[in-house]
Amino acid sequence: MNRLNILDLPNEILFIIFNKLNMVDVLYSFVGINQRFDQLVFDPFYIRNLNMTFVTMKSFYDRMYSINNHVLDKICKNVLPKMYHQINELIVEQNSMERVIHNINYPQLYSLTLLEFSKNALFNHLTSNKILRKLLIGQITHLKVDINYESVELSSETLAKMFALILSLCKQLIKLNFCKWIHRALYCTFKLSPINFRSSTLTALKVNVKSFDDCLYLLDGRLNCLSKLSIGITIIADTSGTIDNTKKLPKLKHFSLMSYPHILLYDSLIVPLLRRMINLENLILYLSRIRNNKNYIDGNELYNDILIYICHN
Repeated sequence: MNRLNILDLPNEILFIIFNKLNMVDVLYSFVGINQRFDQLVFDPFYIRNLNMTFVTMKSFYDRMYSINNHVLDKICKNVLPKMYHQINELIVEQNSMERVIHNINYPQLYSLTLLEFSKNALFNHLTSNKILRKLLIGQITHLKVDINYESVELSSETLAKMFALILSLCKQLIKLNFCKWIHRALYCTFKLSPINFRSSTLTALKVNVKSFDDCLYLLDGRLNCLSKLSIGITIIADTSGTIDNTKKLPKLKHFSLMSYPHILLYDSLIVPLLRRMINLENLILYLSRIRNNKNYIDGNELYNDILIYICHN
């Protein structure tokens, strides 16, 4: 019987195998074995997107991302120094943050994902981690932040302050995904204590907010380059009336709205908002509407209430 050695496989097959494996396993198991494996692992097309997490699923909504300390130690000491200058995108979780971003400048890094961070850990890194702050201020254009749902009593106002802090730090930010979007998602609110923040670079935002007023707050001109907004709203109810819901939003071209509770004010709140988006190209609505006559939106209603207000080039 012929026995096939992994070294007999062509590079194309080895790349396929590497891409099927967790990246942490590849870096830990294959670097340093021989020159050929090192050349394959350190190929710019493979390592440019570095995922420094190892997912363990307890359930669909309960996942762990931590790396074994021994594995992390070897990668940080022996592997990262050989590849840091080629990394474009980085995914890192709370427990390995100090090791992965520690006295290492990532000159080509533009995309950063922070997974499963507690409120306190995230705040400490944003305010005192010099290397992270330098990256956020000068390099990062794409940022995803995932705060652990189990964080102790994380209020909506505190979350909003973190959101504002991130926008104030990230001078080059183009795309922001703030907190996971699931059935038990954390959400921001700006209503009780409005927080001043602005961004003249942000074009795409994904975020959860508490109320419809919070949505209007984000669209009041403070994010003046925003062209794509994906937003989850916990409660769509009466507004305070202090935020304008009539000014046109010509730059907004992609809009996605999700809200689980039944909505009674679709006609008085949602429709006027959508009519402001005169150059809309893509619209996604996940809503449960309640009306006396019908609870669904048909094509004629969509056209008469919304589409005729949108410019068609």
